[in-house]
Amino acid sequence: MIIIYDNYCQNCTQFIKVIEKLDWLNFIEIKKLRASDDLKKLSNLNYNLALKQMASFRGSWAYGYTTLFRIFLRIPTFWLFIPFFWFLKISGIGQYLYMQLAVNRQIIPLHCTEESCELK
Repeated sequence: MIIIYDNYCQNCTQFIKVIEKLDWLNFIEIKKLRASDDLKKLSNLNYNLALKQMASFRGSWAYGYTTLFRIFLRIPTFWLFIPFFWFLKISGIGQYLYMQLAVNRQIIPLHCTEESCELK
């Protein structure tokens, strides 16, 4: 499964760091949305929607809470909570809560590299 996240969003970046640590079975391939031109080559990716919601691909594209649910299904640490996450998915509460976080997130287009940092 491919996950595409907004690497200008601090919350998204922190979430992905946690997922990378917990994905010890390597079921998830993670790509940065704003750092790669090869994303334009991915067929049927709704780039504008991916700017607003985390995207995932596993046969078809999914966005928002559906992507989170797909992540939870692939990480054994979350398997105990799958019934709760499933309830949030079918009730629509998960997408509602996800959108509340997505709308209120901060986008910071300033990033440091190993060689230079504009914050210093």
